[in-house]
Amino acid sequence: MTQTSNWKEVKGKIKEKFGKLSDSDIEGLNGHMDRLQGMVQKTYNYSEDKAKQECKDFNEPVKK
Repeated sequence: MTQTSNWKEVKGKIKEKFGKLSDSDIEGLNGHMDRLQGMVQKTYNYSEDKAKQECKDFNEPVKK
C-alpha cells in the first residue's frame, strides 16, 4: 500500500472517530498526526489531557 492510500485510510478513520472535524480540518493535517490533538482539543472543547488521551486511544489501533 502506498503512503497516499494509507493517508486516505487514516483520514477516513479520523472522520469516523472525530466527526465534528471538517473535511478541510482533516485535509489541513496533511499527514501531520501531531496536529490532531490541537484540533480535537479546540473543536470538542476538551482539556489538553482529554484531547491527548482521545488521540492516544485513536492512534493505538492505527499503528498496528
